[in-house]
Amino acid sequence: NSVYFSAFPVLEKEIKEGKIPWDKESVIQLYDQICEQANSTFGDFMLEAFHCPSSRSGVIQAGREIVAQSGLYITKKRYAALVIDDEGKRTDVDGKSGKVKAMGLDLRRSDTPVYMQDYLKEVLLMVLEDYPKDEILERITEIRQEFKEMPSWEKGTPKKVNNLTTYQDAMKKNTKATVPGHVRASLNWNTLKKMNSDTFSQDIVDGMKVIVCKLKNNPMNYTSIAYPVDQLCLPEWFKELNFDDDTMEETIIDKKLRNLIGVLNYDLERTKRDTTFNSLFDW
Repeated sequence: NSVYFSAFPVLEKEIKEGKIPWDKESVIQLYDQICEQANSTFGDFMLEAFHCPSSRSGVIQAGREIVAQSGLYITKKRYAALVIDDEGKRTDVDGKSGKVKAMGLDLRRSDTPVYMQDYLKEVLLMVLEDYPKDEILERITEIRQEFKEMPSWEKGTPKKVNNLTTYQDAMKKNTKATVPGHVRASLNWNTLKKMNSDTFSQDIVDGMKVIVCKLKNNPMNYTSIAYPVDQLCLPEWFKELNFDDDTMEETIIDKKLRNLIGVLNYDLERTKRDTTFNSLFDW
């Protein structure tokens, strides 16, 4: 198990008075010493708590893992830290401020598009490097604008389709059968492909990776449609669909940003207003 803590609150008075240096090198040395001090207490603790002889208590040790310049702690097992030393190896080298260690965040989730993973990493690094809030919000506004300019079908969510055939058989027996949204979206692709006499595009089959796009009102009453990730050339009938860009923006940008930096209580709605305002003056 790991535990993360800062010695600053305990030593704040001495640090501000200049009695204790508080730079990267001294902080790394301090936490190394704290680790050694903690290890020196295990022998007596194991003897008192578990009657463990010294010949066996020596196997219980702590290891100083990382020293971070800053951290963002969201919930249990969901956090990020800007690491400057990783088990004795400095990471703030070659002009880098450090290495980002992220646990349980959307940066690595398979249902987060690669471009959005890059955006999230950029925003997270700005937060960890203590950029002014206004600059971070300005960058998010730019990200929204870049997203709006993308073709609608590139704004979907990556998914993997399993048990497609099983669900399809279940729907034949019961039209009200419960089917996961991305599976239904994949079946919608296969249906519309057939309706448009499209013999060139791929069918979606079991185990295939797809991109799921949201749809606005349409004659088929479809709320979403998927297409194969490996479909290099999308058919015109697909591109002409009535895509729901706003819902996809909510899913890909708003939800991901709230999960990442929602604990900071930034006014993310402002980035929407700024984007709308700027678009009024685009010619």
